[in-house]
Amino acid sequence: QQHQMTKTVLPLVDFLLLLLTLLSSITAENSIYLRTYQINNHNRSLQTECTQRSTYLGCYTDRKKKRALPYEVFGRESRDHSPQECEAACAAAGYQVWGRQFRGQCFCGSNEFAMHGVARGCDCCGDDVGSRKFCAYALDTSAPGCIGIGVSSSSSYVGCFEDKKLARALPVEVDGRGWSAEECEAACLADGYEYFAREWKGQCFCGTGGYDVHGHADDCDCCGENVDSNKMCVWHSI
Repeated sequence: QQHQMTKTVLPLVDFLLLLLTLLSSITAENSIYLRTYQINNHNRSLQTECTQRSTYLGCYTDRKKKRALPYEVFGRESRDHSPQECEAACAAAGYQVWGRQFRGQCFCGSNEFAMHGVARGCDCCGDDVGSRKFCAYALDTSAPGCIGIGVSSSSSYVGCFEDKKLARALPVEVDGRGWSAEECEAACLADGYEYFAREWKGQCFCGTGGYDVHGHADDCDCCGENVDSNKMCVWHSI
């Protein structure tokens, strides 16, 4: 009887050991998946640190004779443009997807950005993204603070920029304060200007370009009571 009990206990011990091994394996595998997710999420965050209002889509292959994003916004082989410059230029041109490659070349386009396949090793925020590959981004079309309100569908949000009182980036000021984004749009378009901006406590400015002369800014509340001091939200009417 003791011999029979020993035979019964040994398989049970083996089963428990096997179960512990499987549980350890599953835990280790989940830990690897979690770590991989954390790394990928961290990398994704790093790629958007140099942009203002875009979602990182990935690193993709490109071909010179058949661009994945066909519109080179600053002209053929123009280089040394920052991610924020690319972002703003493509937004002003009315595109939803933009990319930066090589030594600061900027391209705009649509959803065919992945046509040549995925690449690796893009340095999206660096001086040299990499050869024959580009970082693709999708623009957030809503201006900060303007969800559900704002301007007409014929105007696109360009970005948040610095301004200077004695050297306005957009030189034509509409009299008064308290202008909403929609009211500013209508006033500038009525006078024939394609760019308009809302600043501080509803100041409205119009112009034909040069909105980024003082550089990019952060944390604009574009449709709020106070956009912010010496900052402006810029739109482009297409």
